[in-house]
Amino acid sequence: MTAGDDERRVQEAVRRHARTSTFAEAEQAISLVLSDPGVQEARARVEASERSSA
Repeated sequence: MTAGDDERRVQEAVRRHARTSTFAEAEQAISLVLSDPGVQEARARVEASERSSA
């Protein structure tokens, strides 16, 4: 392997790690928002409204 190959491998590994970390952080943020009682209440109201209008 050449130094260029090593550099490319490292860059790809860093990109994969960054992408994985970003997705994990996004999933955690979404979970926190969806677990909020106010969000759950709003969702329940929307679902009830959808059922009553169907």
